[in-house]
Amino acid sequence: MDEARTLPDRTEPGESSFSPWIDRSSLLILVIGAIVAGPNLASFLEQWLGEAALAVTACSLLVVVPILATSLGKIIVRSML
Repeated sequence: MDEARTLPDRTEPGESSFSPWIDRSSLLILVIGAIVAGPNLASFLEQWLGEAALAVTACSLLVVVPILATSLGKIIVRSML
């Protein structure tokens, strides 16, 4: 069997010093930001969505925050190289 290759746009395993704390801290910062900004965002969306604004905001933030935290963590790690 051939030797496994790395995935596209990935570095070799020993090339960078990756720490999971970067991802964890970016996730924590974005979660705190979402908690603070969530009610304001829901009240802004209430004029179009009515009573469903809070539920839509919460579900959207549950999806968007982890994606943004992962992207932010990758940007930070790549900039440290």
